[in-house]
Amino acid sequence: VATLLCAIPSRTPADRLGRTLLALQAEATVDSDAVVAAAEEALRLGDHGLAERLARGALNHGEHFGARLTLSSALAWQGRGREADSVLAAVELGGLSEEQLMAWALPRAANQFWMLSEPERATTFLQNIRGRLSEASSHSTLDALSATFSMNAGNVRRAVEMAATVLDRPDAPDMAVAWAGSATALCSARMGRFDAVGPAASAAGGGGRDRARAPGRQQA
Repeated sequence: VATLLCAIPSRTPADRLGRTLLALQAEATVDSDAVVAAAEEALRLGDHGLAERLARGALNHGEHFGARLTLSSALAWQGRGREADSVLAAVELGGLSEEQLMAWALPRAANQFWMLSEPERATTFLQNIRGRLSEASSHSTLDALSATFSMNAGNVRRAVEMAATVLDRPDAPDMAVAWAGSATALCSARMGRFDAVGPAASAAGGGGRDRARAPGRQQA
């Protein structure tokens, strides 16, 4: 049945996902990249259980970096942080590009901080990973996440300081600016520095980093 269905175009995402799962269950020859793409689609649709099954199916056919990332996300969204951490811990770092190392490090740090409630471990992990990276954009993204960690740990002044350094970098990627702007806005509100909230929130939403820089620095 799985072989016959492959010859017929899929009509909907649900149809496509169902066929991929059927092929795995039938132990038919599968394209691991296609299975991982289906797992990612299931994750975007909020079907974490199906994403887990598909990603595990891909891994059963051989090691696959993307399958590990998707599987860890599916597990984390189901509240299974320990399992998610174990999945990521099995990744061999030696052959990873800087982009892949970032794709691996960010969810692992976030999982450690929020799902496992291990803020010290997550912070140390980010510091160690930062030393392995050479791109300024990678440093900015990790620093912005560290600022978010500091904010959630209650160290709002440190969070504002770290976020300000990210916002001062003209080449910081959009995700780093969004995280840094959000941390600055929330921490400024907690400290009663309300005139800094609007510009920081605007930067977080893509409305202009330059307007967020001055108020945050003057009041830090």
